Amino acid sequence: MAALTMADPARADFFHSMYGYGGHGASLPPPVVLTSTWWDEQKIEETVCPRYIRERITDSALRRKLEEPLKFGEGLTEATYSEWIVEHTRKFFLILCDLGCPEYIFNIIDGSWDDEDLPLSMATIERLELPAVSQDKKFAKKQYAYLVRELAEGQHTDFEDEELVPLEVMSRRTQPGSAKQTVEKVYFPRSREVYYSRRRVPLGYGSHQLPVESFLEELETLNSITHDHIVKLHLSYTHENVGFLVLSPALELNIKSFIQYPPTTWKSNTKEERRRIIFNWVLCLSDALAYLYDRGIAHGDIKPSSIIIEQKTNRIFLSDISNSKRLDPTQNIPQSPNCGGIQDMEAYEYGAPELWQRTLVSQESSSPPTNTIFSGRTYRKSSTHSEDSISITNSTQIGQWTAFASNPSKSDVFSLACIFLEIFTFHAKRKTTAFASHRSHKNRRSRESAPPDSSFHSNLGQVETWITDSLMKDARKKMDIPFSDGLGLCREMLQRDPENRPDPRGVVGRLYHTVVAPAVAPELPHCGSSEVDVPMGLFTGWKDESGRSLSTASSLGRASKRSTISTINSSDKRWMAI
Repeated sequence: MAALTMADPARADFFHSMYGYGGHGASLPPPVVLTSTWWDEQKIEETVCPRYIRERITDSALRRKLEEPLKFGEGLTEATYSEWIVEHTRKFFLILCDLGCPEYIFNIIDGSWDDEDLPLSMATIERLELPAVSQDKKFAKKQYAYLVRELAEGQHTDFEDEELVPLEVMSRRTQPGSAKQTVEKVYFPRSREVYYSRRRVPLGYGSHQLPVESFLEELETLNSITHDHIVKLHLSYTHENVGFLVLSPALELNIKSFIQYPPTTWKSNTKEERRRIIFNWVLCLSDALAYLYDRGIAHGDIKPSSIIIEQKTNRIFLSDISNSKRLDPTQNIPQSPNCGGIQDMEAYEYGAPELWQRTLVSQESSSPPTNTIFSGRTYRKSSTHSEDSISITNSTQIGQWTAFASNPSKSDVFSLACIFLEIFTFHAKRKTTAFASHRSHKNRRSRESAPPDSSFHSNLGQVETWITDSLMKDARKKMDIPFSDGLGLCREMLQRDPENRPDPRGVVGRLYHTVVAPAVAPELPHCGSSEVDVPMGLFTGWKDESGRSLSTASSLGRASKRSTISTINSSDKRWMAI
């Protein structure tokens, strides 16, 4: 319930269309004036005071009565009506002011009502005997404006339909790859500087709805995920047969938007700092994926829109894990006949080969055979003969998309490698659009047909030449061994046969050794799991709990770092990275 003023709607729509992100490093600024009318406990307590009460009661006789002792107390209390309103009937008084009869608060107090009795049912409201019968329904509705329940981090709240939810909406956008799923940018009225993302989940047993029991089960799983680089469930609630997920950080800037329009915070970093951030990104993402599989959770939808960058800090996050995908009611919408039956083109382009396969179906028809496109290729198998002037054609047609994924972790590793290559392309100051054009170079179609297939899985040969002739060439020219090692790992992750790809934890181990190289970063990375023989003198910024710096290897010998654990244990000493 916010009033926005001096905001340009056209400009806002432009920014929102860019995935909630303003190009060239500028995010949508807050409006100049932002006022809220949420009546939470703090505002009620700050508003209803003796002066406020006297200003609302204009009758001079009733003003004098405010300072008289209560009638119903029978000597048990010396409190005056004014004091009783402040202590026990603030909300009642505000509701009556809204109804235009603040003086009726005396009847409420004499009838032994107080704020603890709220909310009241219609039958109970009739017992109040308000001045006008028409005010009963108004009271029933307006009382909830002063009964706002606060949302707490890590908790789930079930709101009644009449209740108000204290969240302000800044913008709305449609989730990429989804026809109906909307993501809202929201904030709490008293914390306007911190933004979150909110998703809606229709609850019920109808089409594109999720049973409440299943919704609560998914919440339990999402609440169990705690990783520094996975978007977390901040809180959840239900309201008017809809479940809501409030996520942190806000899903504003994805990796694709970041690469296209690097924000000013990125440009202000030095060349060495940008290099260190890039290598930490790939390590942190791989560690986040390994964390999920360590807990038996598959991601299943790694693509640019599921990789989030926090603009102010340049921190990277993995979002849209398979559990939250299940909470998307549009996942069960039938595939569109356009784009070859593919609804989410981004998922197709970054998906593993085993997830996007089609079977060839042979069938007889009286019409001439036609060419059919399959992953950018044209297949035609036909034989015709004439019998009594009737032409019979045996044609081979393409069936529906079929997934043959026996090991989801290996499929996610393939998709993650696609993201890594785009990050490395950005690091090498190459255009990702040029990379996409290179992938589809041998897979182009006629001008009148669909766009060329630039998916990774259909163009692995072109992906290999991009690595060899562009990125690897640049790495060798600069004698950049860590960059070369990272590209070599991407090659293994992109193997067509899933069994030849490393598992998620194996990717973390390989990248950890790459990131700890002195050429990449002078300090230990904050993600990963490995044991390396390195002199501690190479790492700076490490201190023990008393604040003493560590600069030699004599006290630790071997440096060990465990995923999502920020301590190092050795020789009965506990060291902490800050």
